[in-house]
Amino acid sequence: MAALLRGQLGRPGYCVLLVNLRAIYNALESALDHQFPGTSALRTLPLSVLYRSAALAQDLACLGTPTDATADTPLAPATTHYVQRLQALQAAPAAEATPLLAHAYVRYLGDLHGGQLLKRRIAQALALEEGKGTAFYDFGPPTDVARLIQAFRAGLDALPLDAAGVDALVAEARWAFQRHVALFMQLPH
Repeated sequence: MAALLRGQLGRPGYCVLLVNLRAIYNALESALDHQFPGTSALRTLPLSVLYRSAALAQDLACLGTPTDATADTPLAPATTHYVQRLQALQAAPAAEATPLLAHAYVRYLGDLHGGQLLKRRIAQALALEEGKGTAFYDFGPPTDVARLIQAFRAGLDALPLDAAGVDALVAEARWAFQRHVALFMQLPH
């Protein structure tokens, strides 16, 4: 992540990152769709507005990594572990699905908050044309980004959780953060 922020992560390394993120988003979005079909778990926000899988596929294609070629890129062990956790949450009884929202929190709020800065850095470092290869970070104009952040937080605040439920959600979010740190450490620099 430090290399990415400094503009020192080349196109191949960035594509490996995107392939790993795509695996995580595919699993997360599949699990969210399975556990919360046709509804928003956060009530105030349709989660599908935040989905990034298609944008990641678009960016990989734009960067010269066709979607079908990403199968040849081995995933980092942290990614594999993360995907397995998301798949387990997808298979869990619906009453035990709330931890998925911790993963949505970690990924989508992180993307919404840091995405605009990363979008500019990546476009500059990789000499990308305007709007090419950075769809992953595009949530619309700043007013839309702010609205999405507010709606997401309001939805989390409205979840009917007792103290134990809140603790479980926080623990799951911490686990997700740890997996992301491990992922960044395991990727080529």
